[in-house]
Amino acid sequence: MGVITGMGLAECGEMSSLQSTVPLVGVERSTQSAFARWKANAQCPACGSDACAGRAGLPDRNYTFGSEHVTYPEQGIALVECGGCGLYYKSALPTPQFLASVFRREAQTKWASSHDFLPEAALLRKLCGGAPFDLLDVGAGDGRLLWACGQVGLTGRRSAFDVMHYQGIERHLTGEFIEGFLDDPLPAWSQERYDIVTLFDVLEHLYDPGQAFENLRCLLREGGLVFIETGDSASFWPRRIGINHWWYARLLEHHVFWRRRSIAQIAAAHGFRIVYWREVRHKSRRQLIPQRTVIDSLKTGIYLASKNHYASIAQSIGRQGMQPWYPFAVDHFQACLVKE
Repeated sequence: MGVITGMGLAECGEMSSLQSTVPLVGVERSTQSAFARWKANAQCPACGSDACAGRAGLPDRNYTFGSEHVTYPEQGIALVECGGCGLYYKSALPTPQFLASVFRREAQTKWASSHDFLPEAALLRKLCGGAPFDLLDVGAGDGRLLWACGQVGLTGRRSAFDVMHYQGIERHLTGEFIEGFLDDPLPAWSQERYDIVTLFDVLEHLYDPGQAFENLRCLLREGGLVFIETGDSASFWPRRIGINHWWYARLLEHHVFWRRRSIAQIAAAHGFRIVYWREVRHKSRRQLIPQRTVIDSLKTGIYLASKNHYASIAQSIGRQGMQPWYPFAVDHFQACLVKE
């Protein structure tokens, strides 16, 4: 339980004094006041280990999610590196019930997507050898991936699994809609298994990764594929600025942060094997639009030059001072797992 060089991780100590569920802080809203509740993570949610390889406190004391302002616990929130599988996880999380209520109020605008998923649909076709396949997209949103599969000529069932119905999803479905959380016991579904299950920016939201992977086994046929895209905690950018300053780790709704080692370990534990791995930029920055790239680069330069004052600079112009996008950061990975 020591210090990890170069990553800003402090000596591991006792977990937060938070009890299993702690009433907390106000969530300021324009129409009403609510209260967040928090639960402590005393062990790795992926492998169950309580071994700690490093610990670093998030610099934030509050978070703005859409129109809601959530204040963090007085003790703060730390990122803990699991000594067993290398997963990073937060020492305290908002309870699923509280976060689900926020999602329902804010998700339609918070997660509106402009990514067309055409390259990803083409990659799925390649991974399947060009054959038709039945697809279930977890976290499907408004159905952009399902739409893209039709655009590149893919055939087969197109189904979605999400916590809520997004406007417009129905026109892209040729299969079922499963409503619920992937890391809860499976809700009612057709029992007709899928060839591919996709999870684009989903794995970081999990409270119970083991339950999620058990559900993936149930949803997939033998030899079926799970395609994952999520943040890479072992990539250069979080190592350069410190894992606790990484923008991806500072989002309220992001709970766990993966690398190849942690993915390989949980995959093997649930009967999967990695067959494809690629490091990528976040999907919103894969196409470098000149004007946006210049703005992102300028913000990043200001951040690197005055990291301790960036938040106050941003707040002075009415913005949230989280670490800005670095447009060239390859801080995500794509992985394909096969069910054995």
